Amino acid sequence: MAKVYFLDMRKRYKKNILEKFIDLLKTSRALDIVKKNDLCAVKLHIGEQGNVNFVGPQYVRLITQLIEDRGANTFLTDTTTLYAGRRYRGDLHIELAREHGFDFSPFIVADGLYGDDYVEVDDCKIARLFTQIDRLFVVSHFKGHLNCGFGGTIKNLGMGCASKGGKLAMHSRSKPTIDINTCNMCLRCFDYCLYQAIKKKKDHLEIDHGLCTGCGGCMSICPDRAIKFSWDAASEDIQKEIARYASAVIKNKKAFYINFLINISPNCDCFHSNEPMIAPDIGILGSFDPVALDQACYDFIKEPIDKLHPELDPQVQLHYAEKFGAGERKYEIKVI
Repeated sequence: MAKVYFLDMRKRYKKNILEKFIDLLKTSRALDIVKKNDLCAVKLHIGEQGNVNFVGPQYVRLITQLIEDRGANTFLTDTTTLYAGRRYRGDLHIELAREHGFDFSPFIVADGLYGDDYVEVDDCKIARLFTQIDRLFVVSHFKGHLNCGFGGTIKNLGMGCASKGGKLAMHSRSKPTIDINTCNMCLRCFDYCLYQAIKKKKDHLEIDHGLCTGCGGCMSICPDRAIKFSWDAASEDIQKEIARYASAVIKNKKAFYINFLINISPNCDCFHSNEPMIAPDIGILGSFDPVALDQACYDFIKEPIDKLHPELDPQVQLHYAEKFGAGERKYEIKVI
């Protein structure tokens, strides 16, 4: 049975919360995954521009300091997005990370400038960086989610470590198409595509889906956002794929996972707006098992999560993550 370490923020402590957070990391022996001269990535979500609910840099800074105190090297990382925000392209993502206070450690975009740098692992398009490292701290904000009911560690791993093409595959059964009413025929996508999947017609461009690999890079290169896709994946399908990707990402890795059950918003930190919280702050939880961790967090706020999207079953991702070998759903709470 997996152990889930719990810092209850509903209690009063003589120490401040940052000191108690250090206690969680030390009591759990999370830092045992690194030793001198190791290279360790901290996977996080820096929040979209305008969002204020993401996990704050003060917590992430402590993690990097403790890793470096062990003589290891560390950096922060995340991947590009499918939607057209500040995290859509690598250079803009780095710029936003700095603006949001994540300027104390190198920030590397895991799938490259245009989100097309990936390696296939078990038929999953995983951002190349995550195939090059074997030690990982995963920092996640546990909250509601439009498609999955909730988003926590499994989603941060599955969707958050996929390349743009991987995200495209999880969200949609189709490949990108060109909106001829928006396209100005600048030919940047035509010149960019390594697979010669973009064809010039008399007065427009179109994508040959027989040649298209679905990497999604053309979507980032287009200055007019004329290359689009359909958000047509059903909740059960997308949760299953997220769980499958998550299990592929963590294979053969030493990792520790942390969920923040604070600022529990109804939607993902990708939203640029902020809505009323669906539950009061609960605390911070950590585990070596990502499935047990998400299960514990869901159990803490099951009622508001289920009420948020009663048409969804958010435990589908937990079922498949366990099935694919990412962890187990049974857990034991260890209070800090």
